[in-house]
Amino acid sequence: MPTIRQILKKVVPKLQAIEENPTVQLIRISGTVTSNPFQTQKNEVYDVSFTVPCIYSEQPEIVRAAGNIYTDKATYLFIQTDDLLEAERKYSPDNVTGKVTKKDRFIFKEGRYAPSEIQEIFGLWKIKVDGE
Repeated sequence: MPTIRQILKKVVPKLQAIEENPTVQLIRISGTVTSNPFQTQKNEVYDVSFTVPCIYSEQPEIVRAAGNIYTDKATYLFIQTDDLLEAERKYSPDNVTGKVTKKDRFIFKEGRYAPSEIQEIFGLWKIKVDGE
């Protein structure tokens, strides 16, 4: 009996082909640069960058703020863990995590995005991103 991960490994490439093989550039802080929480200036430098195939979804979302209800566009990126691991191995074979963190940034469709929600579901990263 196939597992959900095996099914996703077959379905995700077909969805990417439908969307004309979109990619996202993931930018992160290298492990060699550290930040001091007591320092007033941030010394974090986004110096690690690699491209990962993805699936994206732009959908309306109901937002409630200050007694008002309105709709806003939410963008989700879906990245397979295997694709992320492969891209990390190409860039630096010593520092491979296969994880997405809140400090990571994404360049997608000529816009820079920061993650607001991150989930890993069956080897697939579901990342809600907000524009910067």
